[in-house]
Amino acid sequence: MKRAFKRSAQLAAVFTLALSAAAQEQKSGTGAVPPGVKLVPQMPAAGAPRPFNFPNAATKTLANGLRVFVVTDHGEPAVAARLVILSAGSIKDPSDLPGVAEMTANMLTQGTEKRSARDIAEAIDFIGGSLEASAGKDSTGVTLNVVKKDLATGLDLMSDVVLHPAFRAEELARQRQQLLSGLTLQYSDPEYLASVVFSRVVYGSSPYGWPAEGTPETVKKLDPAALQKFHDTNYAPFQSLLAFAGDITPEEAFAAAERYFGAWPTVKVTVAPPPQPAPLQGVHIWLVDKPDAVQTQIRIGKLGIRRSDPNYVPLVVTNRIFGGGYNSRLNAEVRVKKGLTYDASSSFNPHLYAGSFAVSTFTRTETTVEATKLVVDLISQMSTGVVTQQELDFARDYLAGVYPIQSETAEQVADRVLNVVAFGLPMDYNYTYPERIRGVTSEQVREMAQKYLAAGDLDIVLAGNVAGFRDALKKAFPDAKYEEIPFDQVDVLAPDLRHPK
Repeated sequence: MKRAFKRSAQLAAVFTLALSAAAQEQKSGTGAVPPGVKLVPQMPAAGAPRPFNFPNAATKTLANGLRVFVVTDHGEPAVAARLVILSAGSIKDPSDLPGVAEMTANMLTQGTEKRSARDIAEAIDFIGGSLEASAGKDSTGVTLNVVKKDLATGLDLMSDVVLHPAFRAEELARQRQQLLSGLTLQYSDPEYLASVVFSRVVYGSSPYGWPAEGTPETVKKLDPAALQKFHDTNYAPFQSLLAFAGDITPEEAFAAAERYFGAWPTVKVTVAPPPQPAPLQGVHIWLVDKPDAVQTQIRIGKLGIRRSDPNYVPLVVTNRIFGGGYNSRLNAEVRVKKGLTYDASSSFNPHLYAGSFAVSTFTRTETTVEATKLVVDLISQMSTGVVTQQELDFARDYLAGVYPIQSETAEQVADRVLNVVAFGLPMDYNYTYPERIRGVTSEQVREMAQKYLAAGDLDIVLAGNVAGFRDALKKAFPDAKYEEIPFDQVDVLAPDLRHPK
């Protein structure tokens, strides 16, 4: 059901964009309208808001500190169980071993004390379910999706991989080799290099700036002992949240949680915020030189906000106007009007303790300076905070309207319930979010833009054939501070981002 819904949503989005593009081409005389398609001169107005009632969650805390949440929906044929381990995100990686949190999570489903990787895969496939584990910046998540009749089997597998992972050397060697092969390719890819360098320069020495998958050097150091140590010192029930959503009652869910996770032993876990990144001053441009590149990957931004910041909701609306969608100012200028790229977008990426603002796009080598300057100019224009009523209405209507659609599957509901607790959001957050979005005013947007989008302090990362735009770039940004690194010398863990000589 979840996959079918996602495909339908994607198809609907593609069809909408196709009609939008066709309308623009018809207006400009550059395109033909397909037979049978009738275009209107402008987008129809949004309909009246429909009531949205986010389901209530029952909650209970087990004796070992595990907090359990249950959202019952008997109309949903499946049950999703989502475990979030708040103390096992990649920000807990040791400074000399980034990648250990992600590899530990990846290895959970690759064998336990009593099951091999093949046993786990065959067992979950036999019941038509899914069991996945991954680490993010702030936490590790394990997600189970099964039909109701197979919940016991699924939870037995889920608890086994969380509580009793084996970290077998042969499975780790296979995972490590796959990752190293991927990183070898990625470190010659300007798109990847631009993104990892950007994160590093924005967050500085904070672990938020380290690559979650690690580097080729740190991946080679990963061994079973390192993974076991990370698991034993960071996987703890009192730092974990478990949500059930779908065809299950609270009584059934609480009993299942007790049966499969009640014996999870409590361990002492160190919980402390990581070092805070220092704000940038001025414009700093990082050039990653790859002479054979024909396009330049562009990343522009700065520090943003943490997820619990009270400015999050008005900032979401502000970003939707600027670069958060196909018809945003950024994409309209850089792609539609100027034809400099196929995609230009912006996003605020908030985490538990910090966050970033980032513009992402790419262009031909010969148009690098034009595109970069245009993006910076657009950020500067947006920082005035002046928006039209039409822009504001569209952003609010879209964001409030899409929220219920993004809260339909059991897994989506479970995620939303856990996010409130994980990020310390108001308990009524999911119930009031559409109304909060619709309540954002033009004055709030102006305040957000002026506060968070000032263009005087920016990190700019350009990865491509630097010789093709270096001189023109320095003329366009004469006051910026420049750093240039050959692509094969990039080391995102080094203070100057270079491999030591």
